[in-house]
Amino acid sequence: VFEPRGITPQDSIVFVLGLVPFGWATVEFWRRIAVGEPFGTGKDSVIIGEDNNPDSSRGRRVLGKDAFIAAYILFGIAGVTLLLSVVSAVAGGQAPASYV
Repeated sequence: VFEPRGITPQDSIVFVLGLVPFGWATVEFWRRIAVGEPFGTGKDSVIIGEDNNPDSSRGRRVLGKDAFIAAYILFGIAGVTLLLSVVSAVAGGQAPASYV
């Protein structure tokens, strides 16, 4: 019979440390969008294009609105996952009485 051990302090520390690179990437992603910096390096870099101004890219690869939609969806999924993790931790990992 498997008996769950619950969430330990070590689990919480590893979880929080695991969030650091994702938090950093999130800040960098939205900061680059805000100031118009390119993503990537060398010939593979792309920029966020301006609406109705295709000449502003000066021949560089440009991300359009579909990239924003994909980013919002992915960050939304990540946010919901984080929220569910926090709710689970706060609830103490206790299963409802009907599951026991």
